[in-house]
Amino acid sequence: MIARIVTTVLYLTLLTGCASQTLQLPISTNDPSNPNAPESVFTPRPNLLQAEVPVTTEQPVTEPTPPIHPPTTYACPMHPEVVQSGPGKCPKCGMRLVPSEPSKTDSEGKQ
Repeated sequence: MIARIVTTVLYLTLLTGCASQTLQLPISTNDPSNPNAPESVFTPRPNLLQAEVPVTTEQPVTEPTPPIHPPTTYACPMHPEVVQSGPGKCPKCGMRLVPSEPSKTDSEGKQ
């Protein structure tokens, strides 16, 4: 038992003796942690959102026109006779009204 204690104390003494010596490695001049390292050149990133867009005078600048869509109607999936101009609920069953496609007869009749 005493032999184990003595062995453990010797090992701890060796380990602490080895740990007390620190080895300094040379630091490269390009290493960022070196106080004598040269500073890098700062180049700001271009802001693409503020870049100027070249405009030629050959083409006139026109505003885009929104596409023309027929008015959307909303119908009940269970009761096709219930049709409204906006979203809502069916008064008969309470289901949510879904957008319905304009029928071919409606589009032909309007022309």
